[in-house]
Amino acid sequence: MATKTKTAFIKKAPSQRATFVAAKEAKNRFGELLEAVQRHPIIITKNDRPVARIVRYSEKTAFEETEDKIWGERAIAAEKEGTIGVEATRKLMEKWRHVAARPR
Repeated sequence: MATKTKTAFIKKAPSQRATFVAAKEAKNRFGELLEAVQRHPIIITKNDRPVARIVRYSEKTAFEETEDKIWGERAIAAEKEGTIGVEATRKLMEKWRHVAARPR
């Protein structure tokens, strides 16, 4: 029994992490596309113009990674500085609330 070989319909973009796939090919070979997107992002093109970008569901964006890093650094710095306590925090929040409520 002859086995059918998969043709490489996904073209790796030169010097880029993403690959480009024509919309018609993406539609016809959706299963292969889902496998490929686990390895790298896919850009769907229509009439040789990019129209969509598909990434693996669990992949964080560069923005999310940067945001996580910044908040992590802030948390570490705050932990090193120590806390002011519950009562002092309550008084500070009251003060800020009154300042924000003043008419301008």
